[in-house]
Amino acid sequence: MSKLSLISIILGIVLLGVAGYMAYSQQQSLSSGVQIEATVESKEVTMESSKRGDRYTPHVTYSYTYNGTQYTSDNIRPGIGTKASDTRTAAEDRIDQYNVRETTTAYVVQGSPSKSYLKKRSCVAHC
Repeated sequence: MSKLSLISIILGIVLLGVAGYMAYSQQQSLSSGVQIEATVESKEVTMESSKRGDRYTPHVTYSYTYNGTQYTSDNIRPGIGTKASDTRTAAEDRIDQYNVRETTTAYVVQGSPSKSYLKKRSCVAHC
């Protein structure tokens, strides 16, 4: 077996491990989420250009109080990261329901009150 084949196999195993961890983390957050009220502080869509084209990422910052302590978060979905879109319109559509200075439902991860998210569903395609 060549070094390149061995490196490819190891890289594949690492990538599968990372994907598995992300799925596990997302599922754990979903299963332990406690519903709370949060106030939307800001929302925006940022653009990142690369050789493959422009990518648009939605951002919503919100604050909430849990067990008497104030927190701020920007997690839209449970788990790690926010999925980018190919168009600004698609990214804006994903955060269109949130209005600055209005309350919305958020979910706090039990045992980790600084971790929260807005959408109580796993992200498979467009979230």
